[in-house]
Amino acid sequence: MRKIKNFKVNLRIKEILRVIKKLTNTVELSVELEEAVQRCCCFYSQFLAPSVIYETFSKETLPFVYEKDVPTEWLAGSVFFITIGNTHYKEYKKNEEAFGEYTGKIVSAIAVDALEQSKNFIQRLISNEAQEESCEISRSIDIPQHLYELAAKTIAVDKIGIRIESENLTPLYSTCGLFYWIPSKKKSKR
Repeated sequence: MRKIKNFKVNLRIKEILRVIKKLTNTVELSVELEEAVQRCCCFYSQFLAPSVIYETFSKETLPFVYEKDVPTEWLAGSVFFITIGNTHYKEYKKNEEAFGEYTGKIVSAIAVDALEQSKNFIQRLISNEAQEESCEISRSIDIPQHLYELAAKTIAVDKIGIRIESENLTPLYSTCGLFYWIPSKKKSKR
């Protein structure tokens, strides 16, 4: 089992702005709103506490298989849990309009991007481990809610502050997923 806490994520301002456009249902953001997004990102990024815990299991020892997206030839599976904590949300609740009327939407977009960046980080780590074993990994597969409890029994998620309450992960911005390890295809020589 590997646990990594408080690593840094680089927020993608352009992605966050794109999400804000969707959330506010606007085609073009005002200069003031774009500046508010940038200030908000600088402020709330200090309260993000990304943490991940994962474990890789051989095909025989993986405690469950999510039948829907299983590759045809796989050797192992890496189960992971990621959270960005809830400190940023607590800070937001102290002053919900600190950066204007869209502060809540901006904070939500920041959290989503931080979680996505955390997932990209863990994907790189697991991919490097798989390459050492002459494997590649599948795309990230989100584990459905009804399997959270079973997945949590395989990994001590409390070590990164995640709990499962009524089939939901707590803190809110947390996720659970799986990468399948697939043997690398040999490249033919010409």
